[in-house]
Amino acid sequence: MMKILKNRISVPISPLMVAGVLMVLLPVFTFMTLDRMKKQQEHIRERFLVKGISLIRTFEAGTRTGMLTMKWGVRRIQAMLSETAVQDDIDYIMITDADGRILAHSDPEQVDRIYGEMPELTPEIREMHRVFNRTRQDGDASVFEVYKRFAPVKPEFRRKHHSGMHGKRGMPGPDRDASPERMERGKHRWKELSPEFFELREHYIFAGLSMNRVEAIQKHMTRGIIGRSLLFFVLGCAGVIILFAFQAYRSAKASLKRVRAFTDNVVQNMPSGLVTLDKDHKISSANTAARKILGAVPVNAYPEMIGMAVEMSDTKAVITREVGVRQSGGGEIRLDMTASPILDNQSSIQGFVFLFRDLTQLQALKKEVETNRRLAAIGKLAGGVAHEIRNPLSSIKGFATYFAKRYEDTPDDAETAKIMVEEVERINRSITQLLEFAKPLAVAEKPVDIADLVQHSLKLVTHDLEKKDIDTDVRITTRFKTLRTDPDRINQVLLNLYMNAVNAMDEQGRLKVEVADDDAGNRVEIRVTDNGCGIDAGDLEDIFDPYFTTRPDGTGLGLSIVHRIVENLKGEIRVASTPGKGTCFTISLPAKGDTGSTPENNM
Repeated sequence: MMKILKNRISVPISPLMVAGVLMVLLPVFTFMTLDRMKKQQEHIRERFLVKGISLIRTFEAGTRTGMLTMKWGVRRIQAMLSETAVQDDIDYIMITDADGRILAHSDPEQVDRIYGEMPELTPEIREMHRVFNRTRQDGDASVFEVYKRFAPVKPEFRRKHHSGMHGKRGMPGPDRDASPERMERGKHRWKELSPEFFELREHYIFAGLSMNRVEAIQKHMTRGIIGRSLLFFVLGCAGVIILFAFQAYRSAKASLKRVRAFTDNVVQNMPSGLVTLDKDHKISSANTAARKILGAVPVNAYPEMIGMAVEMSDTKAVITREVGVRQSGGGEIRLDMTASPILDNQSSIQGFVFLFRDLTQLQALKKEVETNRRLAAIGKLAGGVAHEIRNPLSSIKGFATYFAKRYEDTPDDAETAKIMVEEVERINRSITQLLEFAKPLAVAEKPVDIADLVQHSLKLVTHDLEKKDIDTDVRITTRFKTLRTDPDRINQVLLNLYMNAVNAMDEQGRLKVEVADDDAGNRVEIRVTDNGCGIDAGDLEDIFDPYFTTRPDGTGLGLSIVHRIVENLKGEIRVASTPGKGTCFTISLPAKGDTGSTPENNM
């Protein structure tokens, strides 16, 4: 059964748990992805900025060296711009004045044109050493532009290279091979590109870096970042879900262990017998009650169980009936049995379970109910008998006494009258016992000294004991000095047991009275043992029934009254007897008294 339950265990992953994981992890991974993309863009921008600054600084340094030492002219500066722009990722390099007119450009066709994207010249931009950058669109292409104020000549060279140097040999001048118009423009540009001119006017240099290839690489890297982020996100979600599932599995496994332990405890301690059969009709398990009822449980099922299992294989219905099962010891017991098939999810039979109880207890209960009914009827009868018989008996006894005195000179008549008186008294005693048995029993408990109680009860039968020369042996070993009970009722019980023992023994018999604690130590047991004729095994079950007696002169009510008194004192009475060897009555009473050291007594 537990194996079937274990196979059915699953770890549910609820949509709510998945949604919770997504709500927690999605913002985290989204933030991480965007942050990484932002850092990537900042890194690319930083690289472009460094490259642009390096390019401008290098161009400024080259221009400074060429203009001051090698007397470069506009043609050489223009050539330098064109050569520099040949490098990868350089879209253009140009020099403009403050009005945006292009003085030099890596593309000669752009010279003398107005730069339409000229930034607003703020005080920060006008500073010599400040570098600025921006991203702009040049048609369909994106350009990262780095710009600053163009300063190829440092201030310390101002006086050394002042006016008066123009026209000397080696100084930059107009291109002599150009047309007259170009010569005129060259003169003008030559003046604007001279060192003195850069000291007096504001000029700006722009370096445009192409972002086409970088954007392609960036898109590829962005796709990679997003892909890795999605992969990590999926792995993270899977990991968290697996963690939750594992935790749920551990919880389910722990719950299964608790359920299994609880189920095993319930099955083993349930008052009814439980037996399970597998599909091959082999007994797979049996609880404690089943072993107690059936005795040794065999491997193969009982024929009655197999028959019910075959019937359930066809109908798959629950069956309840009364069956007779033969125990391992050879006896047969009647069982009230309920059988049911064990089905799986597909309604296939995995085994059979049988619940049963021993009808012996029920029969004993029926017998006890019947006895109570009989006692109730006896009680009603006793009241009528006491009223209807005792009055005539008094008259008969009176007349018998009269005739005994009147014919005392006639021995036969006197003996007849004496017998009549004795029989009337015997009938009266029977009626008294009947009334005592039938009426409600009142109990008045109080502390009683155990030793005094036993000695007083034996004094009541001293004459009968001495008449048969019966020896008595009293042993009191209980740790309780007193016992809370009804002394009159206990005396009545002990007196009945003493008289039964005396009647069962011949002369020079032995009566033994023992008072000791039971094995648990919470009850006091009084044992009355004799070495008389004993009781037959077939009569032991009936000795406490009313009117059951084996003596011709007995009424059959003595032990019934004893049994009733002991029950009203919340005690138990047991009997053990061996024919020809003797009988032992054991009275067990609750120990509700003071403890004390009581020495062993012998009488």
